[in-house]
Amino acid sequence: MSTLGAVVFSIRGMKHLSESLESVRWVDEVVVRHLDQEAAEGGQYSGQVGTDWVLHLWGEERVGAELREELHQIRRAELQAEPTSYLIPIRSHLLGRWVKGSLWDPASSPRLRRQVEEPPFGGWSPASKNSWGTTGLLRGWIEDYSCSELRDGVDRVNSVSSLWAERLRSEGPRLSNVAMTVYPLRVLMRHLFIDGLFREGLAGLSLSALAAYVTLASAMKLWEARQSGSRVKGLS
Repeated sequence: MSTLGAVVFSIRGMKHLSESLESVRWVDEVVVRHLDQEAAEGGQYSGQVGTDWVLHLWGEERVGAELREELHQIRRAELQAEPTSYLIPIRSHLLGRWVKGSLWDPASSPRLRRQVEEPPFGGWSPASKNSWGTTGLLRGWIEDYSCSELRDGVDRVNSVSSLWAERLRSEGPRLSNVAMTVYPLRVLMRHLFIDGLFREGLAGLSLSALAAYVTLASAMKLWEARQSGSRVKGLS
């Protein structure tokens, strides 16, 4: 049987971190990474697990029963016969209902892979591409409570956009002002029409708008930091 570990990303103000950790207590190893603290201290994003498979979760997300069973099946399978990574559908709790998709990722996001070195939350930059190799698709859901209230969603946007902007500033290629302006619109259109969130009514529209806003806020903070030559504000 192959081994499975989980890396849970935490930022200040998360309300469901304990539920997220409880949903993965059955895995072989769990690492919690406090991203806002790492960024504020200027440290590198670190904290890996030494397992065959690595699952990434935000601290507001949890693994449901169906997904847990699928992960058990992957652990029991021959390792080399499996894809190197898996896309997992995500749904968010918004306006009293579950909506397909999330603030940070498309409806299906690469959250499980073998021996990952970098988290799949490297920001929204269209210039950066993650190499995920052969990818499979799981049907079980990751359930995200980050949008349980719109106020919570806006708070999360502020925290994560600061992290993304700081990382883009320190590591990413220099993005043009046009790219920083156009990409949020692409995110909005992708969520509404490609992912089909327009069918979810007001909840789908709100989720799409918040997802576009996080990219716009990241771009604005990155631009401001470049102009002033300082670190991105909002991490402390």
